[in-house]
Amino acid sequence: MSKPVLLIFLAEDNPGDVDLLEEALREHNIPHKLLLAKDGTEAKKFIDHMGQNPDAPCPDFILLDLNLPNASGFEIFARFRDHPLCVETPVIVVTSSDAPKDRERATQLGAARYFRKPSDFEDYLRLGALLREVAHEKGLAHRLP
Repeated sequence: MSKPVLLIFLAEDNPGDVDLLEEALREHNIPHKLLLAKDGTEAKKFIDHMGQNPDAPCPDFILLDLNLPNASGFEIFARFRDHPLCVETPVIVVTSSDAPKDRERATQLGAARYFRKPSDFEDYLRLGALLREVAHEKGLAHRLP
């Protein structure tokens, strides 16, 4: 029997940030499978095929960068929310933006959390703790060790 893992969809164009997220998940012992979209086009394609294809299930978590090539993170966020399989899926906005209007819009769309990308490695690792916290709030804690 395989151990349960969290299926995490990440829309992020910066490979360094992808590596930092992976490290944060390892540091906080979060078993996961990462589905990565490197830009808005890939993210939209994933959403369009979600539920129709075993390679595109609705994830347990959605992590979105707001500044993506070919589509804004908010456009991707709204498309996930419009998909019947992902209406309740927790979304964590992971972005370099600290603009109040971005925080407000993320809240209006129902973001579980807003995580501003820090410049410090140790601070970035807190993203794993944040994901674990949201998992507990959303009833996914049984999937964590």
